[in-house]
Amino acid sequence: MGEINVLLRAAAPRSYRAARLLGTLDDGRLETLETRIRCDAPPDATEEWRLGLILGPSGSGKTTVARRVYGSIFDARRDWREDVAAIDAFDSVDYETLERALSAVGFGSPPRQLLPYAALSGGERFRVDLARALLEARARGGIAVVDEFAGLLDAATRRSAAIATRRALDLGVFGAARLVAISGRDELAEELEPDWVLDMRDGRVRRGRLRRRPIELGIVRAPRELWNDFKALHYLSGSLNPSAQCFAARLLETGEAVGFAALLPSEGRRGRRRVHRLAVRADRQGQGLGGAFLDALGELCRDEFGTILEIVAGLPFFARRLRESAKWREKYVYPYGRTQRHKGRAAPGSFGRAIASFEFLGDAPPSSEDMEESLSKEKE
Repeated sequence: MGEINVLLRAAAPRSYRAARLLGTLDDGRLETLETRIRCDAPPDATEEWRLGLILGPSGSGKTTVARRVYGSIFDARRDWREDVAAIDAFDSVDYETLERALSAVGFGSPPRQLLPYAALSGGERFRVDLARALLEARARGGIAVVDEFAGLLDAATRRSAAIATRRALDLGVFGAARLVAISGRDELAEELEPDWVLDMRDGRVRRGRLRRRPIELGIVRAPRELWNDFKALHYLSGSLNPSAQCFAARLLETGEAVGFAALLPSEGRRGRRRVHRLAVRADRQGQGLGGAFLDALGELCRDEFGTILEIVAGLPFFARRLRESAKWREKYVYPYGRTQRHKGRAAPGSFGRAIASFEFLGDAPPSSEDMEESLSKEKE
């Protein structure tokens, strides 16, 4: 393992105030000011790793060491355009790649993506900054370096962003991109699950991926009024069907509601229910909570109500998640949407929007009756 040995030297300022201040020192620091930084060299692009963390208090030399090792690829955080939506402020990134990248870092709400960068919250700005740094990593040696990682965020949002970041890298959303996070917050060593940590307090690099505590969710019946806290995030109309059954996903550790779902009976199909609305709090997106919530709802319908849960997915990243899950089966795909009828009359549908229909299987394979029904529908 290599070593970093940096000597920072600057001439003493020649001003009245500086002279007064220097006069209080008794160790000869009157002509030059020096700081020496010694530490293990963090892994570079030639080694195998995906996420690293440089940790230490302010003034310990974190940024100096990062610039010494990753200088040419250090994230400069360029300015954002103020006259376009956040989704339009990425240069040379195709829509499918961008949609998946933003969803992966927890910025998957279409209504929020349509806002300009200046109108986003601090947590949302950090997420789009992070997505751009990782998307641009290919042109910077495959490594993105983010200084003061989530430093301005509150504890809950910081934890959410860290979990979403690690998960996105593990899923390969950003290809072979790697991330170096720089922070003064010790808790990030658990939240990011880094493959290595350089702690500037002792200058040592410690390898081996850390593991964080799992997130535990509970599902409870929820009042309809709770939808008001989530409807602005949903990509469809904010209205809620009067006969919908409402549920909330709550963190067992704190009791806070992080997800909302509304279910309805599937019209004309006995023994089935469908997801009417599903949303996850903005500061909790990107952690896989929406998928875990939906799986739990499927199990609840099967075990408690004796019904099969269905969902029509209109967001590409969510449909992709369901296709990759062994617990869900894709039934139909409508690339251009479809019209719907209710009691013989035309009803608002999904015409013009690509959608896919899924049903919950759980851990059991589909029955022969389900397979026959699916095949007959596909022939139609």
